[in-house]
Amino acid sequence: MYLISNNSLIENINYNSSDNLELIRMIRSLSVTGEEVAKKISNLDIFKNITKIYSSFYSSALSTAKYLQEKLDLEIIMNMNLNDCNVGILGNKNMKMVKGIQDHDFNYKLSNGESLNDVGRRLNNFISSLDDDEVVLFTHKRAILGYLLLYSKVDYNLDDNLILEYNNEVIYDDSDTDYDIYELDITNQNVIIKKNNL
Repeated sequence: MYLISNNSLIENINYNSSDNLELIRMIRSLSVTGEEVAKKISNLDIFKNITKIYSSFYSSALSTAKYLQEKLDLEIIMNMNLNDCNVGILGNKNMKMVKGIQDHDFNYKLSNGESLNDVGRRLNNFISSLDDDEVVLFTHKRAILGYLLLYSKVDYNLDDNLILEYNNEVIYDDSDTDYDIYELDITNQNVIIKKNNL
């Protein structure tokens, strides 16, 4: 099973309006670089035995999934449990501020929003409900972070940025990478996590 996020999105987004924030985030498109990353992801040999492709409802996830869908000739199954962490009502805060607080308090959430623990449980419940191991889940960086928090050791680097370790390896370092690919091996309630590269 694979968890994938493609983080190369268009930058010209106005987050000032809390009224439409989730809709704005949902329709945010991949950048040109993001489209190239999506093509590279679809060409990885690790996906040759995939039987199902799942995606969140967000445009960026669907746009990434479409390349693998075309290559494998499978349908994309959309599921809201794969959606990004719901920010909620920003009020007088901004996205960077909320992210910084959430990276230190995993239960912190805004009104009508989700905490990292909330989104992690949501994703974990969905993954636990799947009966097929040969699947790809196209989701989002913050959703994956929430999931990884359930199984990883939490630490912070010298700049006080969140890092996660699994089996003495850093698997999340909050870097602005173009993509995240995590391989999950789930057997008998045991989760093994491996980070992959293009």
